[in-house]
Amino acid sequence: MGLAATAAMVFRIFHGGPIGMADNGDGPYRMCAVDTSVHLDEGSWWWFKWANFRYDQAKPEACTPENTYPGSGKLMPMLARPLSHLLGYPGEIDLRAQALLWCALVGLAFAVFAVALRGRLVLRLLVCAALFLVVGDSVVAGYAATPYSELAGLTGLLFATAGAVHLGGAGRARLLGLLVFTAGSVVLVASKMQALTMAVPLLALLLFCKVPVARLTGRFSARVLPLAAALLIGAAGTHTLMYQMEAFKEINRTEVIFVGIMGKSPDPAKDAVELGLPADFGQYAGLNWWGEKAAQKDPRWPEVRDCITYANIAGYLAEHPGVALRIARGGLDDFAAARPDNLGSYPVSAGKPAGAQEHRLALYTGFLHTLGGGWVLGLQAALALAGAGWLRRSRGNPRRQAFLAMMICLAGATATQFVTAMYGEAIENTKHLIFGIFATGLAFVLAAAAVLAAPAEPAPSAPEREEAGARDRGDLVTAGS
Repeated sequence: MGLAATAAMVFRIFHGGPIGMADNGDGPYRMCAVDTSVHLDEGSWWWFKWANFRYDQAKPEACTPENTYPGSGKLMPMLARPLSHLLGYPGEIDLRAQALLWCALVGLAFAVFAVALRGRLVLRLLVCAALFLVVGDSVVAGYAATPYSELAGLTGLLFATAGAVHLGGAGRARLLGLLVFTAGSVVLVASKMQALTMAVPLLALLLFCKVPVARLTGRFSARVLPLAAALLIGAAGTHTLMYQMEAFKEINRTEVIFVGIMGKSPDPAKDAVELGLPADFGQYAGLNWWGEKAAQKDPRWPEVRDCITYANIAGYLAEHPGVALRIARGGLDDFAAARPDNLGSYPVSAGKPAGAQEHRLALYTGFLHTLGGGWVLGLQAALALAGAGWLRRSRGNPRRQAFLAMMICLAGATATQFVTAMYGEAIENTKHLIFGIFATGLAFVLAAAAVLAAPAEPAPSAPEREEAGARDRGDLVTAGS
């Protein structure tokens, strides 16, 4: 299954010419983490129109801590560098090599996931096919050959899901599942500041886990390893929070006020006053940080900076629930849009129009478009509630419990990402909702797995229970010894 998933993903990305995603301006900050800068193909352009795969060594002193994203997002281009050289691609890093590496990682995640499935072969194959429709969809696979931090986060979330479904297996299976879950979660929460809030449902899941191995088989000692994993994930999140680029902390808060709150307001001047700003700051409503005319370019900006805080934003939204609902309604439309419509998928050499987007596999995207963000999120919430009730009734089937628990965890991840994107940044919402969109797709797959591929296993006999306990303690002896 792992090899099949890898081959299918390579075909999906490279057949007919490689695809990726154009840079929206974030690329230099990410690729500076590996001391490289983009090489423009002849006829290409820096932003939005075409994907540029080649990156060369950056000029001396071009990359500084002030213009470099920290975090796990640099892992994929770091690993792609030697592969680029091995495959003979020009330049220092070629994102086509990164896409190939991602295909291999997807195959590994599929292998881990498939091992946890039980029941009839045809049903297991259907579940794996459903997983491929989500992972291989244009909304996800398009990030494979990009300089974006999202690729690390998406990969981490996939591995966290694949590891979590083993938390209902035998002792050693749980241990390996916990290791995979922890590694994926660390990569996920360390990928970018936005992903940090997903640590909440991930840590909640670990609080309910038991991993009985060796001598850690008691009621409380079986929770030692999950708690250790929780501390590691929490440490990764803390590191992400502490070392985030300072400039972007202020940028995000500013965007929420002038784009999110005031952008579609009928009276921006009134909103400005209620936020503690001069009334004429309403003239910047709908203008983002990067425009020629932006709020921070106003000479009075240093005097009003103290009002640009999340505490001030939260207080305003609490007093104006209608504004908060308006922002949420816009977020539902952005969620249904699934992928940014302003980022091209092809390199200039493909001969496609500037900004053209591929749709080689877009069934999940079509599902989101057809139902709409509100219905999709409502369906996920209903599945999570039903899963919570089923979880309580499945105490004799820990394998199914693992699928259900992770499905509920993914619903929590979607919720935290929706709130983070809508009220924490408020621009490029479709792109910033990608983790929630991916988590929703994975949750639907786990719901199918719980129904189709997690049958209740017959109760083991007394000798089998004794042997399993010995194996988990690591003191199983061979026959006749």
